[in-house]
Amino acid sequence: MNGNDGVIAIYLAAGLSRRMGMNKLELPWGEKTIGNSVLEKAVKSDLTCTIVVTRRSDRLGWIDGALFQPPLREKWKSVVCPEAEKGQAHSLHWGLHAAMEMGPKGIMVLLADQPLLPLRTINQLIFQYLECRRENINILFLAASFQGIPRPPIIFSPQAVPELLKLEGDEGARQLFKQAKLNGKLVDYENGWDFYDVDTKEEYEILKGGGHEW
Repeated sequence: MNGNDGVIAIYLAAGLSRRMGMNKLELPWGEKTIGNSVLEKAVKSDLTCTIVVTRRSDRLGWIDGALFQPPLREKWKSVVCPEAEKGQAHSLHWGLHAAMEMGPKGIMVLLADQPLLPLRTINQLIFQYLECRRENINILFLAASFQGIPRPPIIFSPQAVPELLKLEGDEGARQLFKQAKLNGKLVDYENGWDFYDVDTKEEYEILKGGGHEW
């Protein structure tokens, strides 16, 4: 799992699911779970490796058994964030340190609660980001966008890591976009359901009732 030839993903899966009242990653989605959905797509994508950031108590029971078997097992690894309860920024920091040790060309941030995200979107963003690098287009990020708003997945240049490490508590990378601290590029998508995230029981019911399974 050498990142020198491509993009490493940080899969943020250490949230406490406070608004859901239970571990949302374990909730059924299709024949598997919400948490497994994007992870399975990530390991089957053009990503070099996916770093799954979890909290201490997570036994990874939401991950389908097939992902623990070769060759898929070779495409991901888990990292425990001991400070997960302090907020998403701390999980991001642990993922960033693990990713940077692999010498990546880019670091993609993926959320574990976006089960409708298509695999093709992950690959499209990787391709466009690497094309920008090949053409010497200097950007610090390339992000998916819906209605002009950046949304995960987002690929960051390693040069953006110092700014990302300044985030605190529950601050996500969108804080940097609001403050216009990073120059980058947006890739517009027309289907907002692709970026639907599941934080509450009501949102989970909408997901189950909407017929949007991939």
